[in-house]
Amino acid sequence: MDTVFSAILRKYREEAGFKTAYAFYNNNGGKDIFRFSYRLYLAMEDGRRLPAFKYLPVLLHGLRLVPLTAEASQLISAWLEQKLGKDSFTYLLKPLLKDPPQPSIASPLHRALERSLAGKKAYLTPEQMDAISGSKANFLCWTALSNDTGQWTPEKLGNNLKLAASEVKTALNRLAAAKLVKKTSSGSYKCPLAGEMIEFPRQNVVRSAKKLRDLRNELISGGEEIYSRRGILRAETADFFRYFPLLSLNLSTAQTYAVTEKKQKTAIFAVECKVVKIRDF
Repeated sequence: MDTVFSAILRKYREEAGFKTAYAFYNNNGGKDIFRFSYRLYLAMEDGRRLPAFKYLPVLLHGLRLVPLTAEASQLISAWLEQKLGKDSFTYLLKPLLKDPPQPSIASPLHRALERSLAGKKAYLTPEQMDAISGSKANFLCWTALSNDTGQWTPEKLGNNLKLAASEVKTALNRLAAAKLVKKTSSGSYKCPLAGEMIEFPRQNVVRSAKKLRDLRNELISGGEEIYSRRGILRAETADFFRYFPLLSLNLSTAQTYAVTEKKQKTAIFAVECKVVKIRDF
C-alpha cells in the first residue's frame, strides 16, 4: 500500500528515467553504493518500510535530485511526514520549516522536454564506468562507438582513432565484458547504446570518477573551443542551487541534435556546464 514517502520516491524514480525499481537499484551501483539490500529498497517503494534517515542522501544522489531544490525538499518532507505522522508533521513541525522553494523546472515547455528526455536515458553502472575509464583506449573506443550505430573492426576503428589495432582490440574486449559493446559474428563490434542519452553514476560515489574526469579533460583540452560564455555573479546559495536542475536540463537538450551516422560535416563535440564557487562573500 502506498505511503506519502513511497509515492514520491517512485514518482521521482520514474521521472529520472528508471523504468523499474530493479534498474534504479542496480544501475546506481546496488548494495556497494546504497549500503542496503534490493529487498529493502522494494519495501520502500511498496510502502512497507521507511528508510533510515541516513539513507536519504544516497537516495537523492540516485534520483539525480539536487539538495536545496523543491524536489529534494519534497522527498525529505515526505519522509518526515511518514515518520512523525501527518497530524504531528502538519501542526508541530511544518510551521517551523521555511517555505519550500519553487520548482526549478516550472514552465510547461521545460517540463515536457524533461519528460521526453527522461525516456531516452541509459544509465551506466559503476562497473561499466570502471571499464570506460580503464585506459585512454577504452575511453576513446567508448566515445566513438557510443555515438555511432555502425559496426567496426579493431583495424578500422584504430585507423580512425589513431590507435594500434591490438590496443583497440584489448579495449573493445574490455568494453564487451562490461556489456557496453557487442562483438558480432563477423568479428566487428557495435554499441547497443548508440544514440541513447548516456547518464553516468554520480561521480562522488564511484571510485573511478577521477580517472574518467582526467581522460575527459585530456580529450577536451586537445580540441578547438568554438563557443564559450562565462559570467561571475553574487547569489544566495540556497536560491542558486534551484538553478542547477535547469542547467542540467539545458545541457541534456543538446542530445536532440545528436546523430549516429557519418555525414559530410559531423564531428564529436564536448558540451560542458560548470558552476564554480570562488569564495564566500
